[in-house]
Amino acid sequence: MEYRVKTGRKIPLAKIAVLLMMVLTSHAKAQEQRISISEALQISYANNEKIKQYNERLQQKVYEDKAAIGNFLPSLNLLGGYSYLSENIEVNTSQISTSLDNLGGKYGAAFVAAYGEQIGLSGVSTESVYSTMVNVLGQFPAYPNMEVDNQQFPTAALTATQPLFTGGKIIAAKKYARAELRSADIELRKVKDEIANELIERYLNVVLLKQIVKTRQEVYDGMLRHKEQAERAIQLEILPKHVLLRAQVAVADAQKDLDNDMNKKEMAITALRTTMNLPDSIQFKVMDSITYKELYLDFDELLATAYTKQPVLGMIDQKEEMAKQALALEKAKFMPNIAAFASYNMLRDELPIIPPKFIVGVQAQVNLFNGFKDIHNLKAKKHLKKEAENAKEYATKQIHLLVQSNYLTALNQQKLYNSLTATVALAKENLRINTRRFEEGLGKSIDVIDASLLYKKSKIEQLVALNDYYQAIADLYTAIGEPEKIISFIDL
Repeated sequence: MEYRVKTGRKIPLAKIAVLLMMVLTSHAKAQEQRISISEALQISYANNEKIKQYNERLQQKVYEDKAAIGNFLPSLNLLGGYSYLSENIEVNTSQISTSLDNLGGKYGAAFVAAYGEQIGLSGVSTESVYSTMVNVLGQFPAYPNMEVDNQQFPTAALTATQPLFTGGKIIAAKKYARAELRSADIELRKVKDEIANELIERYLNVVLLKQIVKTRQEVYDGMLRHKEQAERAIQLEILPKHVLLRAQVAVADAQKDLDNDMNKKEMAITALRTTMNLPDSIQFKVMDSITYKELYLDFDELLATAYTKQPVLGMIDQKEEMAKQALALEKAKFMPNIAAFASYNMLRDELPIIPPKFIVGVQAQVNLFNGFKDIHNLKAKKHLKKEAENAKEYATKQIHLLVQSNYLTALNQQKLYNSLTATVALAKENLRINTRRFEEGLGKSIDVIDASLLYKKSKIEQLVALNDYYQAIADLYTAIGEPEKIISFIDL
């Protein structure tokens, strides 16, 4: 599975213009701006705080990945300081007295060899002079400590270090950082998929409740007309008075159902506003209705897409890669670390002991024993790698089950909607006939009420079935990692 990391959000200018237009319209004219489901989704992508949170996490991993490249390059440091000593530095001559005696003996022997004839020691060998001088100097009192007359001095040095061999540690660290970056990118996509699914669900819910309220209003208006007709018939003594009581109860029930669904619609709008992260000052409205479209779904194709694009599987792939590189890092601890180093000493003449100007070398370090910690960590990382492999196998089965479940649900909702289409048509015709019969004095009031309730029930069931049909498809496309695919079927 290949991934390309996107380090920034790209929101079409047209979508941002829609949002700005909504803001200006709401403040200037206090009018509702109609937004399509695709526009609502782009607003959510731009405004949702959770998406912003995970985008910041992605940016963090981008720079951590870049920082890992620095491990391949040399490190260059400038060291500087200023030192003050409470006393001058002293050389402890008691520890070097033998060396000083030997040095005096060598100088004495060299002097006799050069000027022995002039001072009457021409027959004396240098060996005897050396041994005599050493013995004589050894009998003298101890040398006094030598003092360096410098209590304060500056220091400055330029150092460089270049790793030559780390047992693969640097390469593994870079691959680990790259896997973390890819994981953060996939996690951001997963969050966006969740937000998209949530927005589609809430948007469709608002549209559903909008249509249900419209149906409730139609039923309520019909009940009011029926009550008025019953009142006129009672005044003309065509119907008994108890018929009006039934009509009044039916009107009250219709009013109660209408008010209840209107409240649900307002709550649904609030939930949709929360997903888009829009303030209350911005007014909007959704599309009026959704038409039915028959979709032909190929289960094998959907499953193949899920195995390729499902964010959960992608994240597990990266977790598996991170576990692999973590194991490589532990293995590198058993290998030597080899690095080249160089140092250039500045302000040398200011120091009590003058160091060389340049120091260049190669250094190797290998751990021999640390309480078996590295061995146990290595075994732990091996089990971590196996854990990631098992997690991928389990997740693959769960994705298969999720896709299959949503696929079957979508098919069932499709069949349910199609079966309810004829039922709604019959219920509507039944209501028309019973209303007409009552108006002509041939039918009963209870027949009109029952027909109205039957039509309301079947119509709402059809609307719910259509909503559940698209919700199931939305869940199905979310399960395969393509939640936005359904928008092209809805947003017309």
